[in-house]
Amino acid sequence: MARRPGLELYLPDFYQQEGSALRRLAVCLGVVAVLVALGAISASAAGIDVLPGRAEAATRFTADWEFAGPAIDDLNSAAIQICSAEATARAAKGTTNEGIRDAQVNVLVGEYLVAEQEYNAHVRSLVALGASRPWDVPSKALPLDLARARVCLKMAVAPPKPVVPKSPALSLVADALAGPVWVPQAGDRFITLEQLDAYAAEAGWPNEPGWWPDMRKIVLCETGSLDLMAHNTSDPHGGSYGLAQLNGSYHFINAGEDFAYRFDPVVNLRTALWLRTVRGHYGGTGGWYNCAKRWGIE
Repeated sequence: MARRPGLELYLPDFYQQEGSALRRLAVCLGVVAVLVALGAISASAAGIDVLPGRAEAATRFTADWEFAGPAIDDLNSAAIQICSAEATARAAKGTTNEGIRDAQVNVLVGEYLVAEQEYNAHVRSLVALGASRPWDVPSKALPLDLARARVCLKMAVAPPKPVVPKSPALSLVADALAGPVWVPQAGDRFITLEQLDAYAAEAGWPNEPGWWPDMRKIVLCETGSLDLMAHNTSDPHGGSYGLAQLNGSYHFINAGEDFAYRFDPVVNLRTALWLRTVRGHYGGTGGWYNCAKRWGIE
């Protein structure tokens, strides 16, 4: 509002005090601005960011969320495999394959739980570092019970798997350490007792006392789920592979077999036959000590 002219003539003391107060306020604001600037300079020199918004922006980074899509797809595929394995296990109730089918379900369930934990941990770590999670990336993987409920209701009970006397269809995948490695097709990964016997015959095992009957017990002890892809990474001799859980690569190489086919059931059992032949027994150092001892096999 405009001030009426001439009032300062009647109130000189008032207007003199007002101008002095304004000058004092300006001086105080100037001093405060100088102190704030000096404080900011000192904090910056000490490595302290006095602007939280700027600090938050500095901590944010562009995260790579490309892992999420394939990981969720793999989890969905694993849930479907579990449903199929559970249906097969139900169909095997009361048969000689009942325990093996149950063990196969346990293997797949364990793999799902590990993958679920890894996905959740990966998402949490990126968010904790300041990354913004895209809307289409789930914050958590579906717990197995929910995943099973989603896919199992759409699946029919699987019939018992027929005996397949030949090796599963050839499939080679790249291994980061050892190059291309043979792996079975997804539906051929787990086998039955009948298939195990067929593969042993193809590998040349004699069905006589001291040979296949004993080795059959060893295999069921070493790989109770009859998982062709069984791999014990904690073995101190380079890992144990396949049905017979053969250590490292040297047994395959010494037997004249290609280590890339270590998970092929016939190659694995044929290498086990070579090892049994050259050693002359099952137990003892360098063999299937624990399982041989369990069954009382020498």
